[in-house]
Amino acid sequence: MGRLLASQRLAFRIARREALRYKGRSALSITLLGLPLLAVAIGVSAYDTMTLSDEENALQHLGENDAFIQDTGSGIPIEQYSWSDQWASYGSDEEWVEGATGPTEGEILNALPIGSWIVPYSFDGGWEEIQVQTPDGLGSITAYGYNLSDELYEKAGVEFLDGSAPGKGEVVLSEAAAEHLELGVGDMLVADQTVGTQEAEVSGIVEIPWNLNERFAIGSMFSVPSGGWLLDTPEELTYEDALALNELGVTVWATSLIDRPMSEEVYYSEELDSTLFMIIGLIVVVVAMEVILLAGPAFAISARRRTREFALMSANGATPVQIRRIVLAGGVLFGLIAAFIAIALGVLVVFAGLPFLEGIYGYRSAGLRVMPWLQVALVGVAIATGLLSALAAAISASRVNVVAALMGRTPGRKGSKRWLVIGLLMLGAGVASGFAGVTMGVFPLMAAAIVLAQLGLVVCTPALLSAAAKLGRLLPLAPRMALREAGRNRGSAAPAIAAVLGVVAGGMVFSMYITADAERSEEMAAQELIDGTPVLTLTNMGDSDVEPDWESGFEASRPVLERHLDDVEAVEIPMYSAWNGCTLPLVEGIEGQAECSWTVTRPEANQCSYWLAEADVATEDAMRAAVEAAREDPNCNETTNDIGISSDGTPGSTDPRVVAAYTGFEGAELDEAVAFLEGGGVLVADPLAVTDEGTVVLEGSIFVWTENGEPETFDPQYLELPAMAVDDELLGFNKIFLSPEAAEQMGQTYSDWERQYLIETPTAVEGSVQEALAADLEQATSGSDVSARVSVTDYTDDFSFYMVLLVSGLCALVALGATAVSTGLIIAEQKKDMTTLGAVGAAPGLRKRFAMWQTLMIAVFGAGLGTVAGVIGYALIQQALNRALQFVYPFEVLYGWELPWAAIAVSLLAVPVLAAVGALVFTKARLPSERRLT
Repeated sequence: MGRLLASQRLAFRIARREALRYKGRSALSITLLGLPLLAVAIGVSAYDTMTLSDEENALQHLGENDAFIQDTGSGIPIEQYSWSDQWASYGSDEEWVEGATGPTEGEILNALPIGSWIVPYSFDGGWEEIQVQTPDGLGSITAYGYNLSDELYEKAGVEFLDGSAPGKGEVVLSEAAAEHLELGVGDMLVADQTVGTQEAEVSGIVEIPWNLNERFAIGSMFSVPSGGWLLDTPEELTYEDALALNELGVTVWATSLIDRPMSEEVYYSEELDSTLFMIIGLIVVVVAMEVILLAGPAFAISARRRTREFALMSANGATPVQIRRIVLAGGVLFGLIAAFIAIALGVLVVFAGLPFLEGIYGYRSAGLRVMPWLQVALVGVAIATGLLSALAAAISASRVNVVAALMGRTPGRKGSKRWLVIGLLMLGAGVASGFAGVTMGVFPLMAAAIVLAQLGLVVCTPALLSAAAKLGRLLPLAPRMALREAGRNRGSAAPAIAAVLGVVAGGMVFSMYITADAERSEEMAAQELIDGTPVLTLTNMGDSDVEPDWESGFEASRPVLERHLDDVEAVEIPMYSAWNGCTLPLVEGIEGQAECSWTVTRPEANQCSYWLAEADVATEDAMRAAVEAAREDPNCNETTNDIGISSDGTPGSTDPRVVAAYTGFEGAELDEAVAFLEGGGVLVADPLAVTDEGTVVLEGSIFVWTENGEPETFDPQYLELPAMAVDDELLGFNKIFLSPEAAEQMGQTYSDWERQYLIETPTAVEGSVQEALAADLEQATSGSDVSARVSVTDYTDDFSFYMVLLVSGLCALVALGATAVSTGLIIAEQKKDMTTLGAVGAAPGLRKRFAMWQTLMIAVFGAGLGTVAGVIGYALIQQALNRALQFVYPFEVLYGWELPWAAIAVSLLAVPVLAAVGALVFTKARLPSERRLT
């Protein structure tokens, strides 16, 4: 044991001296090891800093108040299941009372100890939207009618950054609203007349610690949020007090009850928890492989440059084991240094960027925290990755040819097909392991698949380089030299390619996930109008019982449209509603408000097998079996969007322009659909709902609100109409497009709440045009009972696109750095060969072109193999994500295979081109003559 410790001390002493002797090379290795660790350290510290415990979350929202209470609107006693946040779960043994009203403030106070006090409050945001003048036109902010002179608001953490509480005719603004509107204390807020006043003086700027980013105003002229209150009691709120409030149908979120256990009634999915663990674990594996492959070249090339030194050690009696220990000691030393630097820098970055983080999250943190146990684990990971990064170099160094190294020669090595076979076997084993892991849901197998696949590609790289070198004879001199040198000196080129491979693979995994998630979100959204369609919407701002003058509202809006848009035409989109009163003969003569909604049904032959087995899915195994059977049934194609209920906002028209805007039809197909609608038919976004006779059966749910507030229901009604099927992704949640004749048969009338008009114009309705339209439409309809706005249908997710570009850009930078550093080390290693070339008459520019092609070759190989490895890694993460989604019906939209073309272009085109240009620009053309060591 003593001899072993002495040997380890010697290895670390040599590693330390070597690090100090070659400071540049050491700094490079530490940087390559530390960059990914720095990213993890920043992420861990930021996550821990911004993650609030249940108690901290309650204190931030409630402050010194005892509780926040909220009316459920059920009108019946409830049993509250969860107590940890404002979104309480609850249930009741009694039937929900339709039209019931919640308890009054007096009833709530009567159920509490004497001396209790409540004030209105809301955590939902967006309570009341008001239109206000902005520096660029017109915009909207949220308004709350709080009385800030009540001390409960101060106890809740409402802090005045400037000014004082608002009096009559005054408001206070959030800091975000003040910055957006460019207003300060003493300035005038110009608001829409619907809030009761035209102008209000700003008396103060406030901050709510859990709501930093919302643009809001608080003043007495705004409406008071209903249904939620801050509660302050003389003594600490007890569980018995909470139960008394539950009897009134009110939920309770109190600091004193945070630790109460969650009721068994609350459903908790262990499968979701295990899926989350699996996904996080796979991401950790991807990052760890990136670190190992990124730092590996520095150790490998460093070991090659120290070949003569290792040969001298061997000549003086050092054993291969001792040489391996020396190289591995360097890996451990560099890993430790990289970890400590990364952790220190990570904590400092989070500390310095705390205001920025709070701005992103929208709430104040509880102070800087670093998750120490994970930071300690990060040190262990750094040591492990340092060892693994140096392992290949250590094995290579221990096998050095002493005689050849001392003579300054690198003996040619004939490529071994054995390594190609081993690489292919590892790649095959990775694929098999991944398939088995996905099938059985076993995390170790899926993690092994990522490791084996990437290592298999790395092991195959020398053979690929050898094969590529044979193509050199077809190329000009510089690329021919680069390819042949890479094939001859595979020990240096392969680790460099592996570094780029690791970075690109990690970036590809994350880019593919972000792209797939955006595509999934887009598919989950209800598609109504065709993307990019501009629409004018008139909204009823008056009494719902009195129909506004829609024609006057449209005539007031028309000049505004013509002023800002070229060749504009507006076509009305009739929107039918079941909530305005049902006109069916069935309800004629009955006093009260009648409503009728219609559901698209399928013929019995087209019914999904899941609905037939629905009564037998009480257990999880039965549910899985039913869903698996549904996947084999061609009639089971329903998703969570396929509600198919025509209740409110159902479009209907025979105008070809409107029909085309909802279906995308053109030419003969559009003519057929219009002719079908003119004949009294309907369009249905469910081909299986159309019968053999070309009709669809609608099931009607009809009831009448009587004078005592009780609904009087009727037996289901059935209506068969001619139907034409359209794509099942169209027509939104309603899944139906009506003709006027069909709407009349269904007893539906125009909506009392809004009118919509399709806008046709060659002008792009975006940016400044849209802001100008908003301001002028607001002015044109001011004082009327109709408001007007122009919107553009947009289903795209720009955030995800820019996130993919950000991830790709960061990975491209690291890949460029890895390429440049690795190529630089290779070229430095080949300095003597280049000097010899110069001595025999090679042009000075040849070295620059040689460096350029060598860099290009490394970048292309690394990016190509990294893309393949990234696709394999994403395939496993995709299956883990889909595992929790695939056993529900109607089917959830699963994560798919939408490729991130921007990321692929950056990896396969931008990185190699930029790396080649950089090598061409920064490589010296001339070298001083040197005597070759022999």
